[in-house]
Amino acid sequence: MRISTSEFLLGTLNDMLAQQANVNTLNREVASGQTMLDATVNPAGAGQAIGIAGTIGQLHYDAANAAAATETLQSGVGVLQQVDTVLTQLRQTAVQAANGTNNPDDLKSLAGVAQSALAQLVQLANAKGPDGNFLFAGSRAGVAPFSLLPDGEVVFNGDANVNSIEIAPSLSVPSSVAAAGVFTGLAAGNGGVAVAAAAGNTGNAYASAEGITSIAQVTAERLAGTQYAISFTAGAGGSLTYRVTSGTGAPGSAGFLASSGVVASGSFAPGSDLAFAGLDIRISGTPAAGDTFTVQPAASTSIFAIAQRLVAALQNPGSGPGANARTQQQIQNVIADLDGAQTGVLSAQATLGAGLAEIQAVQGQTSQAAANAQAQLSNLQSANLPQVLASYSEGVTALQAAQLAFARIQNLTLFSVIKP
Repeated sequence: MRISTSEFLLGTLNDMLAQQANVNTLNREVASGQTMLDATVNPAGAGQAIGIAGTIGQLHYDAANAAAATETLQSGVGVLQQVDTVLTQLRQTAVQAANGTNNPDDLKSLAGVAQSALAQLVQLANAKGPDGNFLFAGSRAGVAPFSLLPDGEVVFNGDANVNSIEIAPSLSVPSSVAAAGVFTGLAAGNGGVAVAAAAGNTGNAYASAEGITSIAQVTAERLAGTQYAISFTAGAGGSLTYRVTSGTGAPGSAGFLASSGVVASGSFAPGSDLAFAGLDIRISGTPAAGDTFTVQPAASTSIFAIAQRLVAALQNPGSGPGANARTQQQIQNVIADLDGAQTGVLSAQATLGAGLAEIQAVQGQTSQAAANAQAQLSNLQSANLPQVLASYSEGVTALQAAQLAFARIQNLTLFSVIKP
């Protein structure tokens, strides 16, 4: 087999170029500290690196979501704490107003305090989170959830949806609470049992729900929409008798009268409780013949309506027989409603607090997973510098040898050996 000079030159040149490419690659690895400079060097490793990098990106995305959700939840908790503070102040105002020694100027001053509390509650209900969205608007987070109309009515513009955010694969946590149960849709009275005095009452008595003696019975009444009317009539010798009627409409309406029936009756002793239909209703003071009270087992209200009723009771205490008792009835109803409202606020705070605790637990796991993935990617991509430097030294030596061989082969000709 004969090998020509051109074949020698071509083979040596190819070897030299290969050595040059190897030295260049090793030089880049030393400079960058990376062994995987492009996918052609290690296709399998490159594919694995892409997968790990994608995992790290998802973990960073989830961590950012968790941080954003944390800020929103903390903002919500802070607002609810302020709401609870205002409700506490409003309750203190109502308790002070219930003191029978207040004069008209005192009541007017307290009404101003209640009016200010109402404005604060509307402002807090329209609070925004760190992202600029309204906290209690549901999915309509760009719209102020509550509007105060000129007639004093507060209307809800949001919806009942609860926003959530993904903090880990297939794991989302609520980032808000619904306005219902916090600002609206509150159970009125004691456990949802509201009591009201008729506007024409002339006696010195007010009623309050003291408790529920049969949950099953009251639940059935709520589902049926049953309400009750307690009426007092004069008995023999100046005594009083009472009668409790029930119906499915508003007491005094045609629907109520058509469906009403007597559920309890008897003689009445001032200061005693009336037990009927699973309810315990206390009558404080002495009613007059002809006085009536209504009992609604499924009443609901809002914190705005509570504040407005207190303002109305203090601004217009009324006059004439029974006026003080009617005002006392309104104030006692407000106090009972405020107790229920504060329970709703505390429940909402607990919900947001649980969300924060879950986020904190997941954040720790996400941080550890991201660190592990980053270490895995680093091990896959980072160069072993001592080994690369040794290979680089060997490569330079091999390149120099190839260059020397090429130079010698290039100078080989017959003329260099022919002697004259």
